[in-house]
Amino acid sequence: MRFGSGIIAAVFMLAGQAHATSFGGPTCNAHSGMTAVDMSQPTNTITTESGQSGYQALKSMGVKSVIRYYDWVGEDDISCKALLPTESDAIIGAGLNIISVFQHENDDPESFFVKTRGTVDAKHALSLAHANGQPSGSAIYFSVDGVDQTIRDMVFENGMSNGHAISKKRKRHLINADHSFKRHIRRYGRFMHYHRKVFGKDASEIRASDIHPAIVRYFEQVNAVVRPEGYKIGAYGSGAVCELLLGKHLVDYCWLAQSIGWPGFDHFFHSKRWTMVQQKTTVCRKWNFANGDHVWLDFNRVNTTKGAWGKKDGITALAADKVPKSCN
Repeated sequence: MRFGSGIIAAVFMLAGQAHATSFGGPTCNAHSGMTAVDMSQPTNTITTESGQSGYQALKSMGVKSVIRYYDWVGEDDISCKALLPTESDAIIGAGLNIISVFQHENDDPESFFVKTRGTVDAKHALSLAHANGQPSGSAIYFSVDGVDQTIRDMVFENGMSNGHAISKKRKRHLINADHSFKRHIRRYGRFMHYHRKVFGKDASEIRASDIHPAIVRYFEQVNAVVRPEGYKIGAYGSGAVCELLLGKHLVDYCWLAQSIGWPGFDHFFHSKRWTMVQQKTTVCRKWNFANGDHVWLDFNRVNTTKGAWGKKDGITALAADKVPKSCN
């Protein structure tokens, strides 16, 4: 189907950006088969209007596993997105399992163009895995957060802008439609600088799959660092990325992202080779994090919880003093 020029085409065709700000997820109640939730703030700070603890509230919805993030670890600071030992203690103490996923700017294609990035990320992931006492045999997922869709969006924008920078008029139209398009505009500006050097061809000839070699290199490096420590490896991403990495035996598990417009969603979804399928974001308005925000979470339809962990390895947990005690 062809779309006309202007903002209508942008809204419909830039699937990655559209899904990034959409809501309409399941209600904040129990849902059959949706037994895992992912959250990007500490779960041990959740309070509810009912007086239940956050973990009691999650369990009352049928949740059995909490998906939490690993991130880059600084000497004295770390993002509150990251799972720290006090929180993993609380999750396990509440009788829930943990599923670990590493994410640090893994939604930006340029992260994957850094030739040693997989090694760097894997080492940070291991620092937090050891600090949290994550046992060998469980999995660390690594995020590939829509970078193939972003390349597709960049190529589309290049066509909309006739191979030039985005016009001031179009920028206004995009931002008026959704402020999240500011990120799209910034990334397109960088794409215009790097695309020929990275891909070796005109923007009009680039396909989403052209970023696959960079993703493969990243996971080859992750394997070299993580496998010797006894961990399984998972990936989070589009259906096309899941097919790629499973086909090359670079991951044991793949978690399918919620965005149905990303490459290969339908094919991989119907293959049922996924461990989980993320749903659109749910806002629990009667629950709050410590900072006062309503609790945002993503339910996940679960096929298998292989790779989850519900007990700690006491030896690796001794590494807890190697990470900050609190986040910011």
